[in-house]
Amino acid sequence: IPSTKIKSGTDSTANEQIDLRPQFGATNSADVRLRIFGPNREEYDGNPLRLHSQTLQTSDFFKALLSERWSSNIRPFEIEVTTDQSFENYLKCIEMMYSSTSSLRFSNVDECLAILSVASELLVDKLMQQCMRYLEAVRWNSEEESKIRNLLSSLSLSVLPDLNARLNKQNNNYLEFVRENIKAMLYFLSSCDCADKKQPIIRGAVGKFMVENLQEDESSGIAEMCRHIILEEFKANIEIAVTSNTEKNAADEEHSYFALLWPFTLIERCDGTTMEGALKILCEEMKLAHIIMQPQKHYTASRYTKVMLPILLGCLDALANGKIIAERKLRVGFLTIWLPVMARLLCPNLYFNHISDNDVLKTQLCRGVSNVVETLPFADWRGIYNIWIDCCAKYSIDLRIPFASGCKVLHEHK
Repeated sequence: IPSTKIKSGTDSTANEQIDLRPQFGATNSADVRLRIFGPNREEYDGNPLRLHSQTLQTSDFFKALLSERWSSNIRPFEIEVTTDQSFENYLKCIEMMYSSTSSLRFSNVDECLAILSVASELLVDKLMQQCMRYLEAVRWNSEEESKIRNLLSSLSLSVLPDLNARLNKQNNNYLEFVRENIKAMLYFLSSCDCADKKQPIIRGAVGKFMVENLQEDESSGIAEMCRHIILEEFKANIEIAVTSNTEKNAADEEHSYFALLWPFTLIERCDGTTMEGALKILCEEMKLAHIIMQPQKHYTASRYTKVMLPILLGCLDALANGKIIAERKLRVGFLTIWLPVMARLLCPNLYFNHISDNDVLKTQLCRGVSNVVETLPFADWRGIYNIWIDCCAKYSIDLRIPFASGCKVLHEHK
């Protein structure tokens, strides 16, 4: 029932309109008694609420309840409702039903979302529209945006076009814009001097953006784009490291190994799917492993100890602790190709001056290999075990862990 407004032509307020709509809290004119209960029939302390059918009928939910009682001559109407919403938000929503659209105000995004949730339950169209208009017009932080997305996806309502346009960040134009900007920043990083003061700022901004998007929603279009860019950068930098690996290009090599480490530090902070992608790239890019293993490349091995060891041990740990769920072929391939490389890079005469640091990393290597080989069938384990023992003997690595692992496996298969 629309609000009734009359014009007065007998006094100085002739051009004003008098609003005769019921006021919230005006119990004398109330014709409805509303009792609110929680999901377990807990009763609201303020029951019964004395309300007005004229206002409640702006809600399709209450309109349906009231229509069942029109034939009765009993006044006031008695209504009971059960809700999962908090009593405070339920009452606040009813109070807002008494307000004109122009006077509706929300203190913050959280309050607006709470009211929108109740309004959608009560089917109060004007209030839902006003909530969405507010959300479309105010600033959000990332947490608030996530709450908005989650609530709207859970409600069966038609989202206002402007709000939907603001939320729709997965469209092709947006993704292409983000892709172009990230690519431009990565190109700048690859082409500028290592000493450039802008590098840390840009690296930090790009890394933060990509990691946060991968951690929040790995199934979204922007997450897939970030994953693709990180892995593409990692693969490209491995290829650069291979081509720059000559003595006459020592300066290029110095730059290339730092460029290789940065994308992997991002990959380690991302999800297991991204880590698995890096593992596949390492298993496909065998040229770098062959270069490091060449006897005359001692200078190369010492430089790449700083870079490849963190990368390879990071992958090994992720395989061992289950962050990377890789198929058997990939686990075997990684150990076959890179176990000898890790062992050689731990060789004391290449890089390490402090034997204690070296011993810690050797133990980390052996325990990681031990944990991964336990996931393999005996036929695969035997081949990896032979590589492992050979590496330990060749590069002065303690044989106790591989022997203990071997005894354990043999005991299980006896």
